[in-house]
Amino acid sequence: MSFRHSIALHLLTVIFSFYFLVAIIVTVIQLYKEYENTKKSFYHEIQLLPTTFGQGISDSVWTYNQELLHSILQGVYNSPIVVGIKVESFDHKMDYKIGSILDENNQTHYYDTENHPSSSPETGIGADALFGHTFPITYQGPAFKDPQPLGEVTIYSNERLVFERVKYGFFLILINSVIKTLALWFIIYYFIKRYLGKPLNEFTRKIKQQDINQPSLISLDISWSENNEILLLKDSYNQMICSLQKHQKALEVLNAELDNKVKERTKELVKAKEAAEKLAYTDMLTEVKTRRAFFELGQQQLQNARRHHFTTTIIMVDIDHFKKINDLHGHATGDRVLQSFAKTLKDSCRASDLIGRFGGEEFAILLPQTDLKGGFHVAEKIRESVSNTQLTENNQTIRFTASFGVAEITDQNFNLEKILAQADKALYVAKDQGRNQVVAYNNTLMNLTPGQ
Repeated sequence: MSFRHSIALHLLTVIFSFYFLVAIIVTVIQLYKEYENTKKSFYHEIQLLPTTFGQGISDSVWTYNQELLHSILQGVYNSPIVVGIKVESFDHKMDYKIGSILDENNQTHYYDTENHPSSSPETGIGADALFGHTFPITYQGPAFKDPQPLGEVTIYSNERLVFERVKYGFFLILINSVIKTLALWFIIYYFIKRYLGKPLNEFTRKIKQQDINQPSLISLDISWSENNEILLLKDSYNQMICSLQKHQKALEVLNAELDNKVKERTKELVKAKEAAEKLAYTDMLTEVKTRRAFFELGQQQLQNARRHHFTTTIIMVDIDHFKKINDLHGHATGDRVLQSFAKTLKDSCRASDLIGRFGGEEFAILLPQTDLKGGFHVAEKIRESVSNTQLTENNQTIRFTASFGVAEITDQNFNLEKILAQADKALYVAKDQGRNQVVAYNNTLMNLTPGQ
């Protein structure tokens, strides 16, 4: 896992950054306090020097003994905390300077041991940052009631000496801070990695391994069992998975129920469609094609016949005196007559033949691959079957006949309406000639007998 994707390392970086910042501030404060304490110690040591050398300096100035004063000042200058010493007498006869001193304008100057101006041999940070302690020169002898002021002495030290004294302590403080920082970093890294990074990585890995369609509960291998945020997160995730599984099962049941309802509804729609098609294309009473269906299917039959150069014949049929049957026996009997007549038509025709009811007692038959002579024979066969059919209604025997008009469709005449009109004309000729007969349409509308 890369650093920017690791919450453990990111958290460690944040913690360590804040700790490092605090450690730097604390170390700086500690170094500053150490430096200030050392500097105060220097002040204290410088202030103790007059106790040792003050009387000798006073006596040498009082007696104008320059050799003695030079010897005493040389001893003071050799002190490890002194970088310069300046003696100023009121009569200026015993003025003396050794080492680094400050003038009236706080400018640093350097004098050799012979009180001559020279260049400073000291270099480094704080070499020119002088600080000093000034004390008065007085003489008190038996001839004087009060101490006699002779001048003043200033002893100088600098910041470099202070730093030299504390640099070892500085080094120890820095080493201590670095060691503590690194130790804390590794300790924090170890525990965050173990108790946060590892469980989170495991949690993430197991979530990525989940099947999105069939998620399952997960467990975490962590080294403690008390309730914590990661375990709570895992429990919350598992609760979510449980809820999701319940919803999935409910959804599967709902989908199954919906699928069954859709299948049932589809079956109902198919049945309704079939019923609607049957209602639109099938006459409910006689169960033959309706006029609309006859024309649609007839046009298809004619196109197929024209493409393959087949001869097709149309028969128009009408039940003779059907109105009298209704008037004498009622419409229910008339319906039975129509049903019986339609059954005779279907029994007498081929499966490829098209039978349609045009309205009332009028029917039409389309005979594919049949010429005018063949159509005449079919019509005659049907006529004889109808003539031999009898129905019993209310202990009464009912007989009926039918008239037929036959017309042939040729290559030059593939118009269904026109050929139906020709067959219909032949039908009316059959009715005019006495009914119960077959008339074929030709130029003279002459009767065509079987075998002729």
